[in-house]
Amino acid sequence: MIHPIDAAAAVPLRLLTGRKRTFHGGWGDEGLLALNDAATLRPEEIRAIDIDWGPARACDSLVVTDGTFTSPAASLPAQSRAGFVRRIAPATGPRAWCVWMAAWNDHDWKTRTALAARTADAGIGSVLLMNPYYGQRSPAAKGEQPIATVADFGAMGRAAVIEGAGVLMTLRREGLPVGVSGYSMGGNIGAMVSASVPFRVATAALAVSHSPAPVFLSGPPGEAVDWAALGGRTESVGRLASILGSASVLRMPAPPHADIAVLVGSRRDGFVPAAATEALHHHWPGSELRWLRGGHASMLWFTKDELVDAVVRSFDRLRARPASGPLEP
Repeated sequence: MIHPIDAAAAVPLRLLTGRKRTFHGGWGDEGLLALNDAATLRPEEIRAIDIDWGPARACDSLVVTDGTFTSPAASLPAQSRAGFVRRIAPATGPRAWCVWMAAWNDHDWKTRTALAARTADAGIGSVLLMNPYYGQRSPAAKGEQPIATVADFGAMGRAAVIEGAGVLMTLRREGLPVGVSGYSMGGNIGAMVSASVPFRVATAALAVSHSPAPVFLSGPPGEAVDWAALGGRTESVGRLASILGSASVLRMPAPPHADIAVLVGSRRDGFVPAAATEALHHHWPGSELRWLRGGHASMLWFTKDELVDAVVRSFDRLRARPASGPLEP
């Protein structure tokens, strides 16, 4: 049974109008729609990123540092090319680094900071990546949905994978264990990041679907889609299912470190069907699958400690595995 809070979430999304609706600009550049396809990601797109870190500042028992970089991803609008990251570490220094990817409409640091503060208690530092098209990187006016087209969705997702993997490669140069996590869309993109890097990483994919297709076609986010801009729901649902379905971790080979991963879902999640989480679990042999109480929203509100425990557990599994070889240059 779907959690009632998740069911209620569909109501305000259904009432959105105009440029506040997802894909209000239609399909977008036909030549860029293939960016959605995870199978087209090339190894040469993944490389370390030079980050310009600002001054560190103390915040309670944490040390917070903001950084900027130029995105190596192609096909981003000019407003999204400047990248922003925030590093949150225990004052005593981290024993590992976790890159946190953004959830859908996660335009600032607040939600992930609450999780990063808890991982810091376990000695794990965090680097939060501001998603392309989000926050300071948004090409849209305030209050508008920045993902105006289906092509934008692909450009955003592909760039987030490239940037997340690049940040992981950069952090790994410090010699500490590294990992990746994220909630909902962040879990999906985090899993793609994990599958794209040429070394073992801790992976905690939280409230994760193997692709965005089940979320947009059977969950509340579908109520925010501007189906008229796509040509009508009946006429366009099959094509959208195919394109968003190609943004799937299942289209990428399972990484050699799949058995390090910890996947988290809820059987009452009204956004991510349980089958979409199980599909990734089956695709990644040896991965650990945990079911938490609550729904998509309430799980994030009330089970933060369990979510963080999944992150810590993934690093424990990483530590139990042998080293994967020399660091990348």
